[in-house]
Amino acid sequence: MMPSQPAAEDPGRYHPESNIRQFLVAKAANAVTPDLLQAAAHERWVVKTAADADAQALTGQPPTPTTVAELRALDVPALLPPDGRSDGAEKTVWQLTATLQTYRSESDGDYHLVIADDQGDTIIAEIPNPGDITTPSYFADQITTARTAFDSQFQISEDISAPTPPAAPAPAAESQFQQPAAEPQFQQAAVPVTLTGIGYFDFNHGQLGVAPNAIELHPVINIVFGS
Repeated sequence: MMPSQPAAEDPGRYHPESNIRQFLVAKAANAVTPDLLQAAAHERWVVKTAADADAQALTGQPPTPTTVAELRALDVPALLPPDGRSDGAEKTVWQLTATLQTYRSESDGDYHLVIADDQGDTIIAEIPNPGDITTPSYFADQITTARTAFDSQFQISEDISAPTPPAAPAPAAESQFQQPAAEPQFQQAAVPVTLTGIGYFDFNHGQLGVAPNAIELHPVINIVFGS
């Protein structure tokens, strides 16, 4: 009997034509290509940027306090719609205090934040580039404020009104989990942060800090530095 798949890697949770589903099937067969990885990683973009219809109902929702451990313990939903949200965590605005371990700017313009608790367990949080979010995003102003606060904290200069330039293609010789050569290196931070963000279930494609269930705060809509 074949072993059961981890919840975050079950292709049946996605639409049959989903790029993520195709990626997970190819991953199980050790047949991932760079193009397939890129297509899968950019799927559900309207959800990642809070431009989906379900996000509108979250605009007045007060944040629910949580922890890294509690988020990592959540079950992955049975269905993850391509352009909408699953019930539960993806329809919740979460807030937690933890440590920002490391971060970098991704090829899609997101800031990828690795957030850790006192036990060293991690989840990912992402702050989109406001110039890349799908219009209209119901949290555009909050995303912009969070991005500006992050830039100010780490003295980053960028034009957040402009779209992120397309990334260079990954060399064919790279492994299925190796990031393209154009990706910047992660920067160490080790600073306490309080994050507010919307729940999002990603999938495991080798990203640094990924939780066992691939839960993220995506997008981050507020960030406060300091304990």
